[in-house]
Amino acid sequence: MRHFTSQLITMAFVLAATAPAWADGPQCVNDKSGKKGASNLDINRSLIQATDPLTQAFAYSNFEASQKAGYVVACELQDRFKTLQKASKDIVKVAKTQSPVKAIRRECIEASLQREVGNQGYSCLKDKPVKFENAGKSAPCLNSSTVDFIQYSLNQALSCMSSGRAPIDPRFILKKINNETAFNFYVAYNGGVGMGQLTSNPVKEIAGWKEDGQFIEGNGRHVLETLMKSTNPACKPFKEIMKDDLVNPPPRPGSARNYCTWVSPGKGVARNLIYSLGYYAHIRDQIVKPALAARSGKLAANQDVLNYLTLVAYGPQGPAEAKSLIRRLRLSNNTPPGEAVSKIIQNNAYVRQTEAKMNELLDEYKPGAPHTPADKKGDSCLM
Repeated sequence: MRHFTSQLITMAFVLAATAPAWADGPQCVNDKSGKKGASNLDINRSLIQATDPLTQAFAYSNFEASQKAGYVVACELQDRFKTLQKASKDIVKVAKTQSPVKAIRRECIEASLQREVGNQGYSCLKDKPVKFENAGKSAPCLNSSTVDFIQYSLNQALSCMSSGRAPIDPRFILKKINNETAFNFYVAYNGGVGMGQLTSNPVKEIAGWKEDGQFIEGNGRHVLETLMKSTNPACKPFKEIMKDDLVNPPPRPGSARNYCTWVSPGKGVARNLIYSLGYYAHIRDQIVKPALAARSGKLAANQDVLNYLTLVAYGPQGPAEAKSLIRRLRLSNNTPPGEAVSKIIQNNAYVRQTEAKMNELLDEYKPGAPHTPADKKGDSCLM
């Protein structure tokens, strides 16, 4: 009975999430103008063949549409879905109140996807990485269902990883992903892998590593421990996928042979999101906030200042640059928060680039319209 109740709660949560569009539209949602010439369908094929818990949860969120799209899990879950559907709808209202953060709009993800990001991508049919150039005809043509999956997965991960800690601001996650991959979750190279552009160091920090037969814990182990203890229904598929990571660290993303662990539709996207968001929360709470609080408790309590410095720490120069910037800018209780934000943007190239790419997203999201302060903050991309 307990297992059945857990299924109902999880089902209710995914039904409570934003209903996917599933609408007929351009064949390539990530190439509406056709300028890219994208025609590779392997990413779409990989997703509909995935059978992991996150893809199952996504299929539940709009069962009839996923069944029509040919999802393998939709066929496997047909009998269970019919049993759970009615009972799940009865507790949808309860599930809606459990997300501690606002969701990111699909329209903003679509707008980001119009950007050219290049680099190499990897499809993972049967968990075997197959490299392709992420440009021209070899670039993926993402259908509406795949974009729905991106939105669903990201918002579920944000909800999950905002439980048991200060919530993660979805506006800054939107800006970071837009800047680095434009939601091309299959992009991988030696500078970063997947949607969150993970490298081996953040993975080691969270999952630990083995050296000379000994297991060494990372300083961010609490990320996975909090995940496993969470009662938030949004966490359930992620917990199932990463249930062994505390004991057996996953393969590091630094090697191409391991890319599917971090970029494959379903479990790869799930693991990439949890580790990316978890690392963001870890450096925000354990590194940036204490360093900032030592100079200004007022600024450490300001979410915009804290998150902009966390972006610096998640950038190519790492947490050391964020701590150095706090000192160089002489941030103190006498520094107005707005002035602190302006100084951070002016003095860090990675943050300036992030803001510039956000403007590109807004050009697609609201073509011809001026960018309001709320737009630039990312407020108009939340719901």
